[in-house]
Amino acid sequence: MTNQTNTISLHVERYQDTLVLQLKPSGRPSSKDFKKLSAMLESAIYSIRSSNVTLLVDLTELKSVSAKSAWHELLHGLKIGSEFKRIAIYGHNRWHNLMINALSWLISSNLKVFKRKQDATEWVMAS
Repeated sequence: MTNQTNTISLHVERYQDTLVLQLKPSGRPSSKDFKKLSAMLESAIYSIRSSNVTLLVDLTELKSVSAKSAWHELLHGLKIGSEFKRIAIYGHNRWHNLMINALSWLISSNLKVFKRKQDATEWVMAS
């Protein structure tokens, strides 16, 4: 029997004049996990003053998300999506990428999906 860890990690760093938030969900995070994440994201964005804030999301270890969790994250994305100058998402799951591409016009005009981490990182850092 394999133990599956469900986590969402958030790493914040400054790259020149840009505040880079790196987000990585893994396993099957719950709605409760995403609510905690929402609070952490807002805290990072609004407490650290920066005119350039970007988000780099790694979906490579995400197994699934409940419909409820996805809905809450979409609503949160609508609330704070405009705070990000660029949002880069990368992963290997075609379903995630299709869903994100379809919803990107709601969240942010500067959201792109990438297949490789290097491409996503370079695009976010170029802001």
